[in-house]
Amino acid sequence: MKNLIYISLFLGVSAQADIIKCGFTEPFINTTYSMAAQTLTYVSFDSKTTVLKNVSFQIKTAGTFELVAKNGKVLQVLKLTNNGSDGMSDMVYPYDVKDFTIGDSSANNGIGGCSSNFLKVKKGQN
Repeated sequence: MKNLIYISLFLGVSAQADIIKCGFTEPFINTTYSMAAQTLTYVSFDSKTTVLKNVSFQIKTAGTFELVAKNGKVLQVLKLTNNGSDGMSDMVYPYDVKDFTIGDSSANNGIGGCSSNFLKVKKGQN
């Protein structure tokens, strides 16, 4: 019985802890959001890594989500469209994303595609 309780607790926690990975092109920038750690990590084309802590995941409407810094600034807006793009490849991402920290002069103007543990990127139709 005790083992069953531990397994139930573990499954309950792991079901809520998701990782969201986003890709942007020209130059290539990748982000990873950890729900469990509440961190948003940026890795630039030259492997420079920046980690933002205390980032919350907020559900705004059905299929629209925001990653928000502790000061209230919206960092990313994700939309579940099942038609997202990183701006270059033929991969189809579950989420469209707009990143507001990248800026409008690089990385496809902060527009990219994201996938998660449960919603995977797929090869597009040629």
